Amino acid sequence: VAAWVLAVLAAAPAAARAGTLSRADLARWFPDPYVVAEREKEVPVWPIFRQSGPPNHTVDLVGYAFESADLAPVPGFSGTPVDLLVTMGTTGEFMDVVVLTQHEPVFLGGVGEEPLVRFLTQYRGLSLKQNITIGSGTAKGNRIGSTAVYLDGIAKATASLRIINQSVLSAALTVARTKL
Repeated sequence: VAAWVLAVLAAAPAAARAGTLSRADLARWFPDPYVVAEREKEVPVWPIFRQSGPPNHTVDLVGYAFESADLAPVPGFSGTPVDLLVTMGTTGEFMDVVVLTQHEPVFLGGVGEEPLVRFLTQYRGLSLKQNITIGSGTAKGNRIGSTAVYLDGIAKATASLRIINQSVLSAALTVARTKL
């Protein structure tokens, strides 16, 4: 039993650093006028800057990009975490959340991945200052200015969406606590 515990503990740091993107990969997501800086060592995030003016002129920090699997590797039903690219602005608002990899059975063999892609678009414009939960179509909160926001769920995928929401919010909170 002790050998098994040591093996699990030895594997844990690798699982926490499970991200797959390189700076070059990320630069394709953020073309000019954006500039992707080097991935930081303290917290695995890439600062995203916007050039204003000629190349190599003034640059303004607009946010951070990070992989959820690096910061909050919450295992799904397949036993592996969903890896999402999360982009967050400097005031804690979500700029985007997209799927990099996922192995959730409900999205692989059930409803397909498209509903998950649509679900994730609901994070755009929301803020960490809001209480973001999975709801039903009848439980929608006011998105702008409301402290409670309900994301429309996907029938037959509620448990997976709650795991994904936990991963997105936990990863974003880790970044916010250290960078914002």
